[in-house]
Amino acid sequence: MPKLKTLLLLTLLIAPSCLAAAPGAITIATPTAAVTLTPAQIATLPAIKEHVSFGTDHGPMTADFAGPLLWSVLNQAHPIPMKSAVRGAVIVTGADGYTALIALGELAPAFEDKKIILATTMNAKPLAPGHFRIVVPGDAKGGRCVYDVIKLTELLQPPPPK
Repeated sequence: MPKLKTLLLLTLLIAPSCLAAAPGAITIATPTAAVTLTPAQIATLPAIKEHVSFGTDHGPMTADFAGPLLWSVLNQAHPIPMKSAVRGAVIVTGADGYTALIALGELAPAFEDKKIILATTMNAKPLAPGHFRIVVPGDAKGGRCVYDVIKLTELLQPPPPK
């Protein structure tokens, strides 16, 4: 029965009916609430630049991307305790329903501190207004580079019993 409850919860969290409320906004669903960040709010976060290369179905791609760290975007919605980072992940959902899973330990500064960004520009040109892209430096393939991000769903494993 617990597995069924988990499956139902995951289905509800990533269901298309729960997509972002406003054009260009990103919904961040946490285990206890949902927060919507507008493009203007995302624009206030410090941006970094990353030069990335990865394989695609159409051959290799190399580009310069800029935008805020995904860790900063998640923490804009609510602070994530470092203890939770080793037990959590985020499901990134694009407007087309495509999803990718990223471990919070990859993002957390106290652990891997991987510079995964919510890109707002590519090769110094802005993406279309209200369009965001997850960029994962170091991945050999671009499978986790989700286009038109509209939702971030935090998954946190409960702490072990004492």
